[in-house]
Amino acid sequence: MTIDYQALRDAAVAVETEPMHQNFVAFRMAFTPSVALALLDEIKRLEDTNIDAMCRIAELETNLAALVAENAGLKHAMAVTLEHVSVTDAGQAGVAAMIINDALHHSETPATDAFLSEVRAQGVDAAIEAAKNLVAQEYEYKDFKAAQSDCCMHPGSDLVGKVEMTEWLVDFAAQLRKGGNQ
Repeated sequence: MTIDYQALRDAAVAVETEPMHQNFVAFRMAFTPSVALALLDEIKRLEDTNIDAMCRIAELETNLAALVAENAGLKHAMAVTLEHVSVTDAGQAGVAAMIINDALHHSETPATDAFLSEVRAQGVDAAIEAAKNLVAQEYEYKDFKAAQSDCCMHPGSDLVGKVEMTEWLVDFAAQLRKGGNQ
């Protein structure tokens, strides 16, 4: 059901500004039980969306705090390392760089690793969407699902290969999210 918000607003304002019988009747005609139910459904949907968004924000804030802590730890480790290495000449600068690189390489950064895995997976997700659209367009299907379901009709064709590659990319993105193939 489509709700005419402006008509509802106008009818409510008319009742508030001029509480006459005809305005009450007009409001009652605009605000039917089906409109009330549709508004309640919309409120519920928006509340659910808001709850989902708040949960996602909390998750992102937690991830950000972990990344900030790791970053601070890495900066501190570099500062401590630089305090103990004199970089007065080019030879010492190379040694300092090697020490810092070695320290960074052996540092545990699970939040950073998880963040980078997600970024990589999102890149693969973008490639998946592009591939799905390309396959659907190239073979003139309404969407990728239609192309997938039609593969059994064309075994060994390029279509099957492209669909299988796209499906492999979906698995690869999931693997990246789990921390694989870094």
